[in-house]
Amino acid sequence: MNKYEKILNNISDSTSVCIIGHVEPDTDALCSAMVLREFIMKQFGIKRVDIFAECESLSEIYLPIMENIKLNKTPHRYHTAIMIDCPNLNRIGKYKELFTNAKQTFVIDHHDTNNRDGDYNIVENVSSTCEIVYKILKAYGYPLSDKNYGKIYAGLITDTNNFSVGAMTSNTFKIASACFDHIDQNAIYNHFFSNNTIRNMHLLALAIDNMITLEDGKIILTQITREQANLYKAKFDDYTGIINRLATIAGNCMVCFVQPKNDNYYVSMRAKRGFDVAVIAKKFGGGGHVGAAAYLSNKSIKEIEEEVLKEFLDQVHDKPLSHIKVF
Repeated sequence: MNKYEKILNNISDSTSVCIIGHVEPDTDALCSAMVLREFIMKQFGIKRVDIFAECESLSEIYLPIMENIKLNKTPHRYHTAIMIDCPNLNRIGKYKELFTNAKQTFVIDHHDTNNRDGDYNIVENVSSTCEIVYKILKAYGYPLSDKNYGKIYAGLITDTNNFSVGAMTSNTFKIASACFDHIDQNAIYNHFFSNNTIRNMHLLALAIDNMITLEDGKIILTQITREQANLYKAKFDDYTGIINRLATIAGNCMVCFVQPKNDNYYVSMRAKRGFDVAVIAKKFGGGGHVGAAAYLSNKSIKEIEEEVLKEFLDQVHDKPLSHIKVF
């Protein structure tokens, strides 16, 4: 019996299961939850497996992968709860009690800042939660459909920004290769990376216009104010990809982008090799990876930028940028 079976076989006697994704779920959270749901129903014969996620709204970009996901719905009590793609309980928002009230709890996640809040935890510092779900299915000898290969691949490419960031290993590319013969790679790439709206472009322009650089361009800070967001009637998904575009600016080491999220602000950060934004996010109640992390704050934009800048400066002053040999 492999390590995944030792943990997940505990689901077999469940009368009902819920899978809970993080607030404002992304492609990796949605796809890993969908594939896992089908696996649990077929592998263990459990008829009731529901997916929950709290969000403002979902962009049309997610419509092809949306099945049986209960957004902002009032849940029943479940025998088993699985928190997926979440480093801590705060990231599942209003569904925290749904998780804690279950008879048994599981965590499946790829963030190295994970608190391991479940009775059983499968936490691996890899590219995406979809990578973990793929390994679980293979460990059980479970056959993937072409649709599920597509969802796994979508999770891989979006959480790594098309294999440019994150905790990737050679196994990440082996999984991508295994998916390749079952998918339309161009269609999936274009759907998630070439589908920006005019509103997204306006918000990107605002973020660039509001940008300040420090330490000879090593630090980049920017934000979109609540007033600016209201002007464009911006929703959470309209900000997708902005932080990754800012992180492509030559010479930067650390980037921070602050955007409105209901009554709070969502703080996204990116870091080049040798720098760590995960430790910053965790300090302020969030999580993520060394090179990409985020947290939610109820402070003002000015207070957020001051606290982030202090953390950024500590690292930039402590770790001079070393030359990275490309070839």
